[in-house]
Amino acid sequence: MLDLCVFFSRLDYPALYMCKPKRGVKRDESKETYKLPHRLIEKKRRDRINECIAQLKDLLPEHLKLTTLGHLEKAVVLELTLKHLKALTALTEQQHQKIIALQNALYGEPEH
Repeated sequence: MLDLCVFFSRLDYPALYMCKPKRGVKRDESKETYKLPHRLIEKKRRDRINECIAQLKDLLPEHLKLTTLGHLEKAVVLELTLKHLKALTALTEQQHQKIIALQNALYGEPEH
């Protein structure tokens, strides 16, 4: 079993998806064959999600991190990230509108 774990851990995702049971194999045997790759795929998926959430947490400004006490749960990290992105989007839109107004004033065009 350990040798199989080592073997499958060295495979990339496309190779793991090819480990589906073949036709004609009894259901019980195919289930056991499928379990190991499925577990590895799920573990890698969870690891990727956790790594992305950790990166989002690192990107958050300190003042947002301080709004919560103690450990930031994954859901809180996602909520704070959304709040921050919405604030950045609004700020970007305001700056865009100011740029348009300045360009219109510079070239003498009426504002819309």
